[in-house]
Amino acid sequence: MGGSGSGERKSDRERREIGPRLIKDPLFSLYRRHLILSGRSPQTLESVDRDLALFAGLMGAAFRNEEGFFWESLDRPRAVRFVKRLHEREYAPSSIARILSNLRGFYRFLKKNGHMQEDPFRLVRGPKVPRKLPAVLSEEEASTLVSSPSSGPANLVSLRDRAMLELFYESGVRLSELCRMRWEDFQTGNGALLVHGKGGKDRTVPVVGMALASLGRYLKERLEGGRIPAGAPLFADREGGSLSVWQVGRIVRKRARESGLAHRATPHVLRHSCATHLLNREADLREIQALLGHASLGTTQRYLHTGLEELARKLAKAREKP
Repeated sequence: MGGSGSGERKSDRERREIGPRLIKDPLFSLYRRHLILSGRSPQTLESVDRDLALFAGLMGAAFRNEEGFFWESLDRPRAVRFVKRLHEREYAPSSIARILSNLRGFYRFLKKNGHMQEDPFRLVRGPKVPRKLPAVLSEEEASTLVSSPSSGPANLVSLRDRAMLELFYESGVRLSELCRMRWEDFQTGNGALLVHGKGGKDRTVPVVGMALASLGRYLKERLEGGRIPAGAPLFADREGGSLSVWQVGRIVRKRARESGLAHRATPHVLRHSCATHLLNREADLREIQALLGHASLGTTQRYLHTGLEELARKLAKAREKP
């Protein structure tokens, strides 16, 4: 994340200088505790830490001292100048939008709790972020990808990778959700999986077909290695520890290269593909929303844009027939 060019390297240095002091700042610590109690993900916390450290670094020495930061000294003109500096450093529009979102959340919290009279970012406009259509694999490509670990010798790693890929594609879980899954979240008897979603919202998704079979083979192999303690990760590394988001993403990219889909397949692409293929098979929109854990139907519809295009193509082709 972050911008491109030389500005990104400067920003990395500024973040490192400010980061340790930021964690000790009373108001920031209060906000961070609020986010944790609200059930925000570790990825969200990391994003807030990074973006507010960048903000404090770019505001200059007059904005901070040894005791903390002068958050209340920020007014709208200074907020506008900060956004201008991000543009000058050639940050991507999506990065600027994310940074502004994190700053707005922080300053809304300060105002709500009586630390600020006005939110300096309330009327500051960010860049327009071009909306891209989600990448989607064809059903044949998805099948090739999820079966790629089975092309080599069967061992715990290949069984694990196959089960993860099947689960991404068949159940549409998020990358962060998969990394948080515990051993006890999978109910073997009825093929149900408890998913810990965004904002502390849990949901249960069905695990059927090849996904159920692959997960069963993987878990059976793990059990042969000895007793699995409560709280152990469902998908583990070679030492039995939790896989990070970065590690799982690397595994998917590796399997994509092996299956000839390099640079096209990611956990997010598999999630999009799951939703789109369900739509093409005439699944109900509300059912897809529940499976993906979307709070609003509008988010689900954005996921299915390419699916609607495919549906339109089929309708057009049907009209060509005499």
